[in-house]
Amino acid sequence: MARRYSVATGVVALSAGATKSLWLLDPVAKGFTVIQWGVSFNASASSVPIQVDLYVVTSLGTPAGTTGVEQAIDGNAVTADTTSLTALTTEPTTKVLIESYYVQPFGGLFTLQYPLGREPVGIGAGDRIGLQCVTPASVSPSAIGFVYFEE
Repeated sequence: MARRYSVATGVVALSAGATKSLWLLDPVAKGFTVIQWGVSFNASASSVPIQVDLYVVTSLGTPAGTTGVEQAIDGNAVTADTTSLTALTTEPTTKVLIESYYVQPFGGLFTLQYPLGREPVGIGAGDRIGLQCVTPASVSPSAIGFVYFEE
């Protein structure tokens, strides 16, 4: 059975008219499978939707952010091989979008659990997957997010 982990972001301030990654997974030694992720916002009722994108990094550059905590969620005490960054302050150089959604930021909870066999997979070292928010010029909410993954 695969080992399961979660990474949570904490509160991340988003700037109006900007792109910011909430989390980025990096399979250091072996691959991982994203099984679920979610994001929530705290904007006003009149706010326009925020674009939320799942992406693969094709050119890393020098991303920076808070070192994530990979928390075991299935009772095992084994440290994850995958590492993570949250609340990125410097984005990866080149990303390819896998999925994009518009999420209403007032009470905007969006969570996605993948059907078996259709999960995004980070194959091995350097095959990173992340989640970013693209805010319109008129919206600057805070966000929180999480990702569940298996190794």
